[in-house]
Amino acid sequence: MSLFGKRDNAASDVHNLANHDDAVHTVLMFHRGWDISKQEEYVYKFHHQRLPALKPNQISISGIKLTRVEDDVIIEAFLRSSIEKAVSFDIVDLLLVDGDGKFLAKKTFDLSELGELPALSCMPWCFLFEAGDILAELIPDEGWKIAFEWKRK
Repeated sequence: MSLFGKRDNAASDVHNLANHDDAVHTVLMFHRGWDISKQEEYVYKFHHQRLPALKPNQISISGIKLTRVEDDVIIEAFLRSSIEKAVSFDIVDLLLVDGDGKFLAKKTFDLSELGELPALSCMPWCFLFEAGDILAELIPDEGWKIAFEWKRK
């Protein structure tokens, strides 16, 4: 589910972002379907700058903001990649967890709408957890994390 739509073409020097100390800093980009204001762009840039560097060849998700809409919860998060090739997502299982690792919500998302996440980049995305996806009595406003659910084969 995308809520805004603007694309940032700041990836021209994307391969220069991988440092020799194995720390990879991603370039912030916006989905072409997002239309955001300068103020929203500034807020995303602020949050992006505060993210820790990734190790090479990682896919990461980092929560930004939680918004309640009636009994549902919208999570804004950064999808990040330190892989030197574009990455496409399909169906992913995401978890919302508290500081102790307790599951707060779980849902399967179809991220094919996202398209490709360019090499060494970071893109904000919104995830709607509906009332039926929520597993806890209460989801705290702070102290939560969003994570990929990795299934063992």
